Amino acid sequence: MDQKHELLLEHARQQSKGARVVMALLHTASLIDRACATELSKFDLSEGRLSVLLAAAKSRGATPAFLAEQLGITRAAITGLVDGLERQGLIRRSAHPADRRSMTIEVTVPGQEVLDRLVPIYGAWLQELSTGISTEAADDALDVFAAIQHSLGGGSRNE
Repeated sequence: MDQKHELLLEHARQQSKGARVVMALLHTASLIDRACATELSKFDLSEGRLSVLLAAAKSRGATPAFLAEQLGITRAAITGLVDGLERQGLIRRSAHPADRRSMTIEVTVPGQEVLDRLVPIYGAWLQELSTGISTEAADDALDVFAAIQHSLGGGSRNE
């Protein structure tokens, strides 16, 4: 664990194993986010933009509101992400066939080409990160994460 998280534990007067696990998880998540950003920057993407691109590829002709709901983000956030992807030429907006007030989002050929190039690289990166994690350790970790998510009101412990 890093010094920042050690200091937070010390300040909160929390030295329980559970509190240390939460802080270790925060530190690990930060390291993963940073590494992910580095990988995606090679494609001029952020995790948010990649998520929108993947959701748009999966749900062809989806509206921005639908994509926002699918990804659990606000409509304002989806607008910014779609704007960026459109400037990059990776998606295009089109008039909704049944609702003049709405638009649909479609992945362009260059957008699909980026996804096709990125998928094996991203998959290999995930595989590399998870090397050495046994099935038993993974199951235990997923149980711990479920307990934390439950405590945060983000799901049941049986998901």
